[in-house]
Amino acid sequence: MAILAALGCLVTVPASAGALGWHTKADASAPVLMPPVITEDFKPILPCNYNTTAGQIGCAEHATLAADKQLNADVRVIFGFFRRDDASLRDLITAQKSWLTYRDADCKSQSDIYQGGTEQPVVLVNCLATDDRYRRQDLKSFFLLATQGVAKPPKFP
Repeated sequence: MAILAALGCLVTVPASAGALGWHTKADASAPVLMPPVITEDFKPILPCNYNTTAGQIGCAEHATLAADKQLNADVRVIFGFFRRDDASLRDLITAQKSWLTYRDADCKSQSDIYQGGTEQPVVLVNCLATDDRYRRQDLKSFFLLATQGVAKPPKFP
């Protein structure tokens, strides 16, 4: 884990209720559901260079950030499709929070095989991007199922 901290490759999964989808308006008593957003704490974001370990981490960071951006856009489209008081929104928030917890643990366990080695952070960050891409496929399948029979469904990113 010291390697990860030294290279600035720690992953942040929002832990507060506000960061995970429940926001309240100052003038309203009912919570407003908001789509969860994936954020990473890569500081600094390393430059991509496949010839060095630090550069490989940088390439993986860039891939993860791009995959996060696509996944966040997917969630926003799905979120916008449902009514604001729909149980589907609450369930999507719960599913996405659970998935983020899974992704974090999955990638940590995969990288633990290389604990103490220079490949550990490379494997960790590459796993994040890969898991994001798989989640995106899951969300696309969900979206296609949810919009079957809808005359003009929103475009999936």
